[in-house]
Amino acid sequence: MPDFGFVGAAYEAPSITQDAQECINFFPEIDPTKAQGERGIVALYPTPGLETVAIFPNQEEVRGLRTLSGGQQVVAVCGDFVYVLEDDLTPKMVGQLNTATGVVGIVDNGVNVYIVDGTYRYAWFISSPSAASFTGSISGTTLTVSTMLSGTIAVGQAIFGSGVQQNTVITALGTGSGGTGTYTVSDSQTVASTSINSTAAPAIVTGSISGTTLTVSAVTSGSLKIGQTIEGTGITDGTIIVEQLTGTAGSIGTYTVSASQTVSSTTIYAINWTVLPANDGPFEGGVTVDISDNYFVYNKPDSQQWAASDLLSPITDPLSFASKDGSPDDLVAIIVDRREVYLLGEMSSEAWLDVGSVPFPFSRIQGSSTQQGIAAKFSCARMGNSFAYVSKNNRGEATIVRMNGYFPERISTHAVENTLVGQNVSNAVAWTYQLNGHETYVVSFPDIGENGLTWAYDNTTGLWHKWLYTNDQGNYERHRGNCCCFFNQQVLVGDYENGKLYKLDLSQYTDDGQLVRRVRRCPHITTDLQRQYFAELQIQFQPGVGLSTGQGENPQAMLRFSSDGGFTWSNENWVSIGVQGNYYARAIWRRLGWARDRIFEVVITDPIKAVIVSANLKAEAGDN
Repeated sequence: MPDFGFVGAAYEAPSITQDAQECINFFPEIDPTKAQGERGIVALYPTPGLETVAIFPNQEEVRGLRTLSGGQQVVAVCGDFVYVLEDDLTPKMVGQLNTATGVVGIVDNGVNVYIVDGTYRYAWFISSPSAASFTGSISGTTLTVSTMLSGTIAVGQAIFGSGVQQNTVITALGTGSGGTGTYTVSDSQTVASTSINSTAAPAIVTGSISGTTLTVSAVTSGSLKIGQTIEGTGITDGTIIVEQLTGTAGSIGTYTVSASQTVSSTTIYAINWTVLPANDGPFEGGVTVDISDNYFVYNKPDSQQWAASDLLSPITDPLSFASKDGSPDDLVAIIVDRREVYLLGEMSSEAWLDVGSVPFPFSRIQGSSTQQGIAAKFSCARMGNSFAYVSKNNRGEATIVRMNGYFPERISTHAVENTLVGQNVSNAVAWTYQLNGHETYVVSFPDIGENGLTWAYDNTTGLWHKWLYTNDQGNYERHRGNCCCFFNQQVLVGDYENGKLYKLDLSQYTDDGQLVRRVRRCPHITTDLQRQYFAELQIQFQPGVGLSTGQGENPQAMLRFSSDGGFTWSNENWVSIGVQGNYYARAIWRRLGWARDRIFEVVITDPIKAVIVSANLKAEAGDN
């Protein structure tokens, strides 16, 4: 029997008697030059491995990644800290969130980075990420630096570290003069010895505040920017610059600040990291965020409302908001596609476009409403010229769709949906990567099964596979990836738990050193449910791929089979794929018994390039 469909995608039907196919940690690739039915038209390739390229110091959940406009920096959120990475992929702390868990949204407009975590909104003025890294402790207002790691400490620098209060600034030198020693900081606190990062002061000025008017009388260094936090003696914590009223841009003149107060003339330090105050815009917080025509757009938790910032600014006018008003369900997530803002609700969706109106620049596009919402706010990810997400409507949920214009099209199969029905899918997390022409939508469901489940949809082939992590006990878990970005010709993925930043690599056959268990289970082999005798099965692997030493030196394929349609299974039978350089090796199993409904399953765990091109089966009918 020539190629009998051994190579293919994952498809386990609600009844395994109908179909019991598995494709775990392989992805199918189609050869368009071959005719239908020809051997090798579809091959299975190993999913990309993980290689650690950076570890964030706090080693917690990597909550979000974003390659900034221009491609020179990546912003990452790990736990409650915000980091910037450049070419050397060294994490440099530039800010701190008020929350420590859960996926965050990160976008930028080339000037500011904007972050939302549900409860709060934040901004970082894009700049050099680090002035100094060191080990230090704080007692009262005295910072004691015990070890310098890099850079030079200076007055005006903001400092970030575990336990360090927001908006803490170095205000004076003590025994230190840029290196180890003591320094005075702006806020009294107690912090045990920890790793601390400082960022350069964007501006140091002299000024006073009366009500919400800041009057700058002198500039020591730098330039003030809209959205910056200001720190100084007597200044209310979290005060930010909202607009400039008079004077030279960023220099001497008057400014509006976010909090009313009275402060006599004092030294004022600007900070590029900002926790946007509760009185910024029409509401506090933001669930998801994107950018359209240089407006940051974000939605209010548990409501229909969404807002747009000022143009090229992190500040939002109190009247710059609207509601998803086509249907009464709450707005869950926002994504911008081709300048249009898609509002994905609980049960419906609609699209809006910038029409230049004031104070809110967007207006609903007629004919864009659809009766299909989103089941998981973080399941939305770009794919091709559109985006995909886990959908929901008033008739059910757990279908995965791709938006086509204004209307979603189903891309999940019954096999995918069967794993989601009756499960909690509301915390699903999705991201997309592209390698070797395969653009893949990856969606993880943390609450399905004991250890979670990850499905991957290849937009190039239209086929699904499972992408799972193999733990030390040999059991499957959801994939380690929680978020993704493309930077310096590398696809980077953040771990959902341990603070690691990985590189996806098709030539890496382990997950950060952990062996990967790859499985292919073929369709049912039956001839009118009559008895068949199976003399020989040969699986065509890419030969000669064994390693020079260690596990994989003589790579093995482990075959088992079911003779009752997938309900019970034989013991494993091991066969060598072939040592390094043995290009004549063949993986053959003989004397495989008889069955009326046979299924074969092969497993590979060796860290090799395990490519399955085809399979050949010798079988004959028997007496019935």
